[in-house]
Amino acid sequence: MPDRYAPYVELTDPTLVFLLITLGLVGVGIETLTPGGFFPGLVGIIALILGIVGAVDLNATAGGIGLLILSIAFFIGAVALKLYRPLSILGVISLILAGTFMFDRDSDPTSIPIVVAGSILLGAFLLFVIERVSVVKQTPVRYGPEELIGQTGDVRQGLSPTGQVFIDGALWQAEPSESSQSATVGDRIRVDGIRGLTLLVSPDGTGPDSNQQTEGADS
Repeated sequence: MPDRYAPYVELTDPTLVFLLITLGLVGVGIETLTPGGFFPGLVGIIALILGIVGAVDLNATAGGIGLLILSIAFFIGAVALKLYRPLSILGVISLILAGTFMFDRDSDPTSIPIVVAGSILLGAFLLFVIERVSVVKQTPVRYGPEELIGQTGDVRQGLSPTGQVFIDGALWQAEPSESSQSATVGDRIRVDGIRGLTLLVSPDGTGPDSNQQTEGADS
């Protein structure tokens, strides 16, 4: 009879229950931050359900649950307030305390070394994901010719009004940004904007040709 119910006994091990809840929260958090992955969210939901079932059977303490909620709040605040490391560290500390006091220390104690190690590893992984997602969200998304805005190059075919310029290792069709402007072969130009696949350019005032023209005008 005991062998038949052995898997259930293992599920209600307090240390395993805590790790399941923590893993579940991390999986759901990753899916929330980076939607579309499916797998982290699915694993997180399954782990969270198993952990909650085990916590109910073990009569989790209110203090432990409160510390767990506080840990979640710290991680959410890390994203919302962009205080990634300070609040994430507080989140990990709260997670360790939650694992320590979630169950009765006399009858169902958790393994402190496993709780500490698991909390630090899972917290560090979640922090890594948060920081990476924040960097991606803050980086402007630019594709194709848009990446050339602000770059300089030289004219390979006179702009009259349309010609070709050499920028970033490639030839591009270009025309002056203003109708009064013109450029001949060898002139330095700067990309001001884009219309379709045509670059809108203007003379580059910082180039050597511009300096020579300025010196000639002064003399």
